[in-house]
Amino acid sequence: MYKILIADDEGIVTDSLQYIIEKNFGSECQVAIAKNGRQAIEVAESFQPDMALLDIQMPGINGLKAMEEIRAQNPRVKTLILTAYDNFDYAKEALRLGAVDYLMKPINKKVIVERLTGMMHTIDQERQKRRDDLLVKEKMEAVIPIIENGFVISLIIQNEYEDSGEQYRSLLNLEEDYGIIMALEWGNAREGAAMGNPVGSGVLAHKYYGKMSELVKVYFRAFVSGIMGNKMICVIPAVEPNLEYAARLQLIEKARSLVTSLKHAVGIDFKAGIGTVRPWEDMFDSYQEALNALRHGMRNVNHIDDLVVKDNREKQKQLMEQMVLKAVSMGMEHEARQEATVFAGWVFKNQASALEEEKLQLMEMLLLARRMVQDQGGAPVRDQELLSALLAAGDEETARQKFVAAMVELAQAVVIKNQEPDGIITRAQDYIRQNFRKDISLEEVARAVGISPYYFSKLFKEEAGMNFTEYLTGIRIETAKRLLSERELSIKQVCVDSGYANPNYFSRIFKKWVGITPTEFRDGVGEDH
Repeated sequence: MYKILIADDEGIVTDSLQYIIEKNFGSECQVAIAKNGRQAIEVAESFQPDMALLDIQMPGINGLKAMEEIRAQNPRVKTLILTAYDNFDYAKEALRLGAVDYLMKPINKKVIVERLTGMMHTIDQERQKRRDDLLVKEKMEAVIPIIENGFVISLIIQNEYEDSGEQYRSLLNLEEDYGIIMALEWGNAREGAAMGNPVGSGVLAHKYYGKMSELVKVYFRAFVSGIMGNKMICVIPAVEPNLEYAARLQLIEKARSLVTSLKHAVGIDFKAGIGTVRPWEDMFDSYQEALNALRHGMRNVNHIDDLVVKDNREKQKQLMEQMVLKAVSMGMEHEARQEATVFAGWVFKNQASALEEEKLQLMEMLLLARRMVQDQGGAPVRDQELLSALLAAGDEETARQKFVAAMVELAQAVVIKNQEPDGIITRAQDYIRQNFRKDISLEEVARAVGISPYYFSKLFKEEAGMNFTEYLTGIRIETAKRLLSERELSIKQVCVDSGYANPNYFSRIFKKWVGITPTEFRDGVGEDH
């Protein structure tokens, strides 16, 4: 469909042009008529024509002035100027203003059809280009988050940037030489410096990821990672290698506004930790600083430079030691790797001592964790090899790697022990069998056996061959079948004694698992079940 505006003060001209258009193009075109320049401008505002045929000599506002006004509010309109005067100056001015052509009256039918056909072809090409451009933009909108996530990952995983970081910068048109890491964390309630219910809130955050990413980019020019547990990592480009005091305050204030907006949008608490400015190849250090600020800062937004290091250095060290030991004792390999990396980074950054003294501090932590694992009855570890590898490290980076690897191995030793017959899953199954009549949840059972709900869910399915809900339902249904077979209790009482509060829900679940209703089972239909 093409919209065509015809503006001429001679009715015979407008009628003739309308007739030619309708005869040659039929329903492909919609025509609007104006009798002067002012009317042409007004009609064009609402009609939004694709093409305009304008007479130069109209009363009041002439065709050239009308054309100028129309193109100002609709630059894509294609214009033909019509005139009864053979004046080259008119033609030159019309073309300067953007007219496609300049035609003399009386209008030749063949010429007008050719010109209109040509303009339609141009319009079709422009429309197709806009569609193609939108399609490319749409595809890029889908790809850019993937590219951004890859870029962020290349920065926060040690030694990854040199392999692919520059390629990501090129794809993202990133010209700055420096950046800052801001780590966002969320939970249902603050527990001191830490956030509560990280697993449940992490699941909720997946639903709002698009909104969260959008809000980050309202406040900052930033590249955003995907959701990592209950965290999101943001990379903020920087022009200068250092952040002046005033600029740091401004950054913190913007982060505070962002945290408030995120809380209102998602309905859970947010916290931000910010590292220092670093060149791209050293962004891993800014990442560790952001995590450190997140872990130990008590405010909603904490910049690493605002944490009191000198007076509270020993307290910070104790807190980090507790985080490492907790992750190892629960057999959480990913968390053990992360906390050990943060701890080692802190030691090298804040302890003004020689490498050998720094290694001794890491050694003390390693021995403490090893003793804890042994006390828990964990599987044997390569004690002497781990200690020797750390002692033999010739630089900070190697020492960091050996220390982190040792902590991960200790966490693995806890997992191996927990997977034995008297381990974590056996204890969880015993707890479920003892408490299935109550309204128990996965989180409650995970707490009872001392590990995180996320890790418990994964481990339970691997070891039991079914998920937590299936196992719990199986026990309840087998109990219900036994009680129904004994015929001593009412179906309502069987429902309660099987762990269900709602008889209708009990009946639906029973039929789904057994194939018949509890009443049919009791009446003998279920003798073969």
